[in-house]
Amino acid sequence: MDYDMMADDDIIKDMAEQFEKLRIRKQIKETDIEETSGISRRTLYNFRQGTTAITLKSFIRLLRGIGELDRLQTLLYDPKEYSPISGSEKVLPKRVRGRRSIGKDFKWGDEE
Repeated sequence: MDYDMMADDDIIKDMAEQFEKLRIRKQIKETDIEETSGISRRTLYNFRQGTTAITLKSFIRLLRGIGELDRLQTLLYDPKEYSPISGSEKVLPKRVRGRRSIGKDFKWGDEE
């Protein structure tokens, strides 16, 4: 699926469908997920229907409940982080700041 072209609600619905496929493939009952993840039946139902967004914490619990928590590690993984070929690790700055630009109308104060 191309998430770039989808609305937020459609992405949530697609993620719920993918989750449901994983659950069925692993032959895990809904009641087992509720017990192992600590998620209420209503939260699981809402997620499966795609009607309401669930919290990230609930999503993590659901993935843990079906034994697929490792999928989150690939979610924001940056393969450009380190390359043994390059020989050195790039050090990222601690924060990102906007560039300051000095306007053309800047005066030092002693100019007329």
